[in-house]
Amino acid sequence: MSNTLDQAGYRAWEGRPHSSWWGCWTLVRFGLGLIFRRWLFWLLIGLGLMNFLFNFAFIYLKATLVVQTGGDMARFLDGYKVTGSGDAYLDFMTGQAAITALLLAFAGSTLIGNDYRQGGMIFYLSRSLSQAQYIVGKLLAVSAVVLIITMVPALVLYVQYGLLSSSLQYFTSEWRILCGIIGYGLVLAISQSLMLFAIAAWIPRTVPLVMTWLGLFTLLTALATALFEIRDQKRWMLLALWNNMYRVGKWCFGADMGRRDPSALESLLVLVVVGIISLILIIRRVRAVEVVA
Repeated sequence: MSNTLDQAGYRAWEGRPHSSWWGCWTLVRFGLGLIFRRWLFWLLIGLGLMNFLFNFAFIYLKATLVVQTGGDMARFLDGYKVTGSGDAYLDFMTGQAAITALLLAFAGSTLIGNDYRQGGMIFYLSRSLSQAQYIVGKLLAVSAVVLIITMVPALVLYVQYGLLSSSLQYFTSEWRILCGIIGYGLVLAISQSLMLFAIAAWIPRTVPLVMTWLGLFTLLTALATALFEIRDQKRWMLLALWNNMYRVGKWCFGADMGRRDPSALESLLVLVVVGIISLILIIRRVRAVEVVA
């Protein structure tokens, strides 16, 4: 028998076995591959890159003008929030997050919905992946999309601004900005990945998924604003999930809250509750799929 196997070209595998949790990384790579193969996603990513390139060019222009003309022209550019301050990065990441939300509306069907419609989930679970590993892998795939468009460009701008400053003291004096970029990016990634997974698992078809996902932000924001104007109680604004993420982002960067803004702690608690509910819905939906070995 061994001679037959040798003649057929088979050989023993001598590699080092990895934990089955490495399968989560496979789901992330495969999910990102699905995203990057579609022109619609590249179009939306291109819109995000335009915002990034605009800020990248203005930061370079400001650094050049400071050297050549002093601070007068640089102060003029500060009117466009090219300041390297927390507010500038907060606004940049919020703009990127809006593009990400639109991208996720279509990506949810590709990354998650198709697993239920076309049997992809049964294929994954029939391998060495457990249900918990499948959930973690899909959440990481969605989070990776969010971080690539929001946090990574903000980190690039942060490093660029520090390197083009008169000294590298910017990195030590503005360490809170770095923490804010990472913190706000994680809030956007975790919140949106949980909510998208929960919605796509129960509404896998593309059109209903897109309408539900976008309505979750637009309709709730409109409802919260209307109730705030009628009741004049700022806690009604907690219904706006998008604004809750923004308020937690404000706290990460140390920015001031507005008149109609509830506290960052209240906003964070709402996001935690929504995340827990989303996770429960995800687990129930995944457990409903049975794989016969």
